[in-house]
Amino acid sequence: MKRFEFRLNRFMWGKALFNPRGLSVLFLVIAMLLMVTIGYVLSYLLPAKQKSTALTVSSNQAFFLAQSGVEFAVRYATDQGWTTAAELNGLDGTTRNLGKGRFTLDYNDLNNSLISIGEIPNISRRRIVVSNFNSFLTMGITYVASASNPNDNGLNNSNPTTIVPPAGMQAGDLVLMIAQARASSGTLTLANGGGQTWTAETQQNRPNCRLRLFWCRFNGTWSANPSVNFGSANCNTIVIHVFRPTNPNSVWQVDVPQVSGNFAAPISPYTVTIPGITTLTNGALVFATWASVDDNTWGSLTAGWTTPGMNQYRNLAGSDSSQTHAYKVMATAGASGNVSKNQLTLGGDGGAYFIIGFRAVGI
Repeated sequence: MKRFEFRLNRFMWGKALFNPRGLSVLFLVIAMLLMVTIGYVLSYLLPAKQKSTALTVSSNQAFFLAQSGVEFAVRYATDQGWTTAAELNGLDGTTRNLGKGRFTLDYNDLNNSLISIGEIPNISRRRIVVSNFNSFLTMGITYVASASNPNDNGLNNSNPTTIVPPAGMQAGDLVLMIAQARASSGTLTLANGGGQTWTAETQQNRPNCRLRLFWCRFNGTWSANPSVNFGSANCNTIVIHVFRPTNPNSVWQVDVPQVSGNFAAPISPYTVTIPGITTLTNGALVFATWASVDDNTWGSLTAGWTTPGMNQYRNLAGSDSSQTHAYKVMATAGASGNVSKNQLTLGGDGGAYFIIGFRAVGI
């Protein structure tokens, strides 16, 4: 009897096992277990993912804060004219708050490196190291081109006198326009600025010589050829020299104010010396002009200086005149030293001079 019951139970269990309804229940239980497992895993992973994303965002924010610190340091040091280690130590500890964070600067004068640390407080911190930092600060200045009216050894009495600017100019260039009249009275003024904003330096006067510098930052377009009103029609000359900064967005400022004067007729070898100036900014441009009351040729320039354009610009109209120029880019701020030229032909004529310093300030 027991054996019969056992066989019957085995039969009934096997029947239940292979019953489709039983299999459905079994699969349902397994599916529910899988869903519970997946739900548990997702409930664990999603908050972790959200936390990880927040950390990535904060890290990126800290990095860009550090980058902003570098840009600030370059701009600030350039505006201050700092390039030496002693000067750049002034950046140490500089902190600025931006948005949700801040940057802090540290200059290492032992290896000339800048460290900019960007920080989202209590969340993320990034840093950028800039090696050879002061190499990013000096603004390079190069000579571009020149123009004149009249050409050297030409004639011009026109009043006003118009000049055609040299080709190849770019926005941001420094334009120096030097006007000279063989006159003993009258003020030299702009007749047409050609769409530029000009600064007129103090006119230097002596008998038979009026000398004045006009300068501007070229805005990229001439609305007309510039011209100067001389107040007389006797031997009028205009010369333009153009200089270019490394950064075309730079603005031009006077680094050392103009110093001007008159010189007496020199004796053989007819050397005329202009006293030097002391620049305040690394990379400053020093520019000098001699103007005489005869059609002299000029040469024997002091070493370390360069003549832009032609050696001289002579005007043979009326009783003659001549002017010549020199420039020097001062890699390091300091004394430019005196600068001299000789009147090579027809020497022994008096005249006027000026010397001035400019700096390019990056934006």
